[in-house]
Amino acid sequence: MKEKEFEKTDWQRAQLAVFNEYDRFVKHLHDEGVEYTISQARRIVIYQDLVEEWRHNVPTLMADLEDNAQALSVFEDLAVDGQSTLLSRCAKKMEAWPDYIPSPLTIWLELAEDAERE
Repeated sequence: MKEKEFEKTDWQRAQLAVFNEYDRFVKHLHDEGVEYTISQARRIVIYQDLVEEWRHNVPTLMADLEDNAQALSVFEDLAVDGQSTLLSRCAKKMEAWPDYIPSPLTIWLELAEDAERE
């Protein structure tokens, strides 16, 4: 079965949803305070690394992530309620990685491999 092909506008919407998810996370950290934020240090780094790949211009983003099942799952989020839970879902998986390497594209490739194994 062929994957659905997403247009530039779909990717722009997905990109905005990922950025909004990150903004909600940062707001939550502010609301919870310093101690909570310190306790979330690993997740903060993971979110920052994940969102870094989404900061590319849309054609680059499409080329980098169009074959990445994990990244494409953001479109499933959007279909449900118009919001991204991609960063949260990926962070949960990555928190279990004993040898986390903070390189955005490496992370997305490893997440794609995880998705293929599931």
